[in-house]
Amino acid sequence: MQSEAFEKAREIRIWVPFSYTETKESYPVIYLFDGQFDALFDMTTGISDYMSQTGLASEYIIVGVKTEDRPKEFTPTFLNPKTGANWKDKGDVGNAKLLEIHLQKEVFPFVEKQYRTTPFRVAIGHSLGGTFLLNTILDQPSFFKSIIAISPNITYDFEQLVTRFSEFTDKNKVLNKTIYISTGTAERLEEVFKPSTIKLDSVLKNADLKGLNYRFEVLEGLNHSETPIVSISKGMNQISKIWNLSEVQQEHFLKDTSDTFINHLKAFYKNKSRWAGYDIIPSADEANGFGYFVFHEGDANLGLEIIDWALKLYPNNVNLYDSKGEMLEAQEKFKEASVYYKKALDKLETKKEEYDEENYNYYKAIYLKNLERVNK
Repeated sequence: MQSEAFEKAREIRIWVPFSYTETKESYPVIYLFDGQFDALFDMTTGISDYMSQTGLASEYIIVGVKTEDRPKEFTPTFLNPKTGANWKDKGDVGNAKLLEIHLQKEVFPFVEKQYRTTPFRVAIGHSLGGTFLLNTILDQPSFFKSIIAISPNITYDFEQLVTRFSEFTDKNKVLNKTIYISTGTAERLEEVFKPSTIKLDSVLKNADLKGLNYRFEVLEGLNHSETPIVSISKGMNQISKIWNLSEVQQEHFLKDTSDTFINHLKAFYKNKSRWAGYDIIPSADEANGFGYFVFHEGDANLGLEIIDWALKLYPNNVNLYDSKGEMLEAQEKFKEASVYYKKALDKLETKKEEYDEENYNYYKAIYLKNLERVNK
């Protein structure tokens, strides 16, 4: 894309999860900085794909933001004149505002126009990329709801971020964000960065900030190149603790007789919406999963009740009709099951153009087999 902020062409790279082409739902977005590094981009998409397919995290669109001059783009304006002299061999440092403008006026609008996205943005940055992300919390708090700052350089500008975060926490009592920060212990860079990062951790850990989901980890024995390998999955897992409903939480809802399971679910999403700042409902797959969870726990009627709730949210979702058919069949309500298997086939036919031929034929064969079985 042509960037007015940088007065030149800039590149981003975009990866979408497998299900993106099979649904009309919107997806949260991970913005990965240093997107020009193929190995980092491929590792991040691979980890995200694995965690979503195993139920450990949500599915994300991933945008790799390519960087041409890391010291210039990732560092905030320096406050101490000595910093300019200390970094003179790195070129024109302290111009993070250019990247902020590029994101705000060019990258975000492009991604959100071209792709089906939710307002929930996550950012991942390593080294100076992590420095940039931590700075956005103070400079541009609306940019990202969650950040994963891996081995950030907090020493920059005589620990500017430690000072500014200390001032921020003195004046503010609410910070609705997830922040994951890591540092290694091996070799020179981590040995240099670690003490300043621990100072920042002390500030954040001791601050009484409501809404903050925060974790700091010292990764023993890992060097600067190794910390991303561990931190990306750990950071995404930290986000999932507040963003996704775990099986343990579902079990708690099922056992808690103070309210119904569905009301507990609705309360969870209401609180999540309040934290995120926009209305959130479970995806069709999530709602389907809740239905099967209670169904397999032995409450078939509750499972059907949840599927009915999901169908009100997603009346055109093919899989939900099939799921209701399966639950009815398991209760030996074959006539009713037949109705919903037939509805699944009918919905599939109306949405045929949304599937490639292989997947369409695959699902059609399954639904036909289900229908034939209950009609015997």
